[in-house]
Amino acid sequence: MPGRPLSRIQCTKIRKCVEGQYNKAYVLTMSNGDEVVARLPNPNAGPEFYTTASEVATRDFVRGILKIPVPRILASSSDATNAVGAEYIIEEKAPGRPLGDIWAQMPTPARLGIIDQLVDVEKKLASVSFPKHGCIYYASDLETRPSSASEMDSVEPFPGFAIGPSNDRKLWQSGRDQMRLGRGPCETHIILLIAHLTSPGTSLLEYAVAIGENELQWAEAHAAPRINPHRSMEEPETPAQYIHLLQQYLKIVPYLVSGLHDSSSRNTLFHPDLHLDNIFIDPATNKITSIIDWQSAATTPFPLQPSHPQMLELSVNPSSDEQRKQEKELLEYYYAKTNAAGLHRAPSGDPSLRVRLNPLTHITGCWERHDTFSLRQSLISVVAHWDTLYPDGTIPCPITFTRGDLQAHKLESELISGLAGIIRQLDEHIPMGGMVRAAQYESARAVSEFFKKEFVELGEDEEKRKLHEAVWPY
Repeated sequence: MPGRPLSRIQCTKIRKCVEGQYNKAYVLTMSNGDEVVARLPNPNAGPEFYTTASEVATRDFVRGILKIPVPRILASSSDATNAVGAEYIIEEKAPGRPLGDIWAQMPTPARLGIIDQLVDVEKKLASVSFPKHGCIYYASDLETRPSSASEMDSVEPFPGFAIGPSNDRKLWQSGRDQMRLGRGPCETHIILLIAHLTSPGTSLLEYAVAIGENELQWAEAHAAPRINPHRSMEEPETPAQYIHLLQQYLKIVPYLVSGLHDSSSRNTLFHPDLHLDNIFIDPATNKITSIIDWQSAATTPFPLQPSHPQMLELSVNPSSDEQRKQEKELLEYYYAKTNAAGLHRAPSGDPSLRVRLNPLTHITGCWERHDTFSLRQSLISVVAHWDTLYPDGTIPCPITFTRGDLQAHKLESELISGLAGIIRQLDEHIPMGGMVRAAQYESARAVSEFFKKEFVELGEDEEKRKLHEAVWPY
């Protein structure tokens, strides 16, 4: 339990914070006048123990070893049987103001200065290569877990830290928590067979194969026939169809990662959710004072990390041409800085990179997300671009799709594209993003109902209208 004990200081006031999807957060005013933040993970945050234990150790590593500004943890517990009755982290309140409060009013030079600082943070994160894919823990914490203690990998030259299982929530949901899957260095025969090889690219290959084997194992045990209205309202989508798609992935994935450069073998730590409200700055100096929310941070093969922070995503519906121009300039500046720093995640490095990696990003959990379409689309795209990926013609593509497969996929694509157009119109009126603030709920529901009616009425007959109603996402 890092930090100083709080036992002699009493809490005199509790104020609930605006919270995200995965945590409840409170500001506690203490008897000495200090304010601290208490965070408790929601049940959907990730696996018990691993989610909290990894965040605590990761933040200690980031703050103490890499010297990145992160709020100090004062107390924590990854054991939900404690006196509180839940896992928790109590931490210093981040100094400064959230960047989201002032970003829109900042002049361009100040924004570029923030980007410079973020690139410096990313350089620090990339300065340490880890032996395996997974999450950072205290070795002493993993030693309390029999399934992890014998297989954890120490982090040299940083004694006390170790790499253990990934706490990616997608790898633990829908019965996966009861299965022995490839979650990193501790949980799969695939990883254990390959993990100690040191030739370039093996780290990414082991990861790519493991997530495919994970999904295949889960599908064989848990997938059940269900109606996928994007494909048919009468004929169910079957586990056998999904299993065949996963087998196609496993056939082709070694060819996808084998063409990547040697740095693919590096696992580095990255921040999983770098949006404006997770960055705090001093408004007087525009210096970053703290970066918060390291929950689910992992050591990941370099090409699988996001090509840019979420805060630099281009707006789906910019308010003006000038806004879109400014956003593109900021993103291009970021790419130029990261390329100059040797952080080759920008898409300009390899025009085929997205084609190669999209199957890896779509595979985990796509049956539960009702999104087998995206995995199939990514594999169809690989087949279509095979001559570009292997232009010498010496390696035939190991998978094919029948004309019937492609025709059914085309019809599904047309329906999804039509729905996407309506959703874009909806987003112009009120940003949805899967959730809204309580004050916006009634307005958001009314807008959603209006556009749902518009979409349903686009169907030319009763059968089509029922189909449109079934696929509406809200």
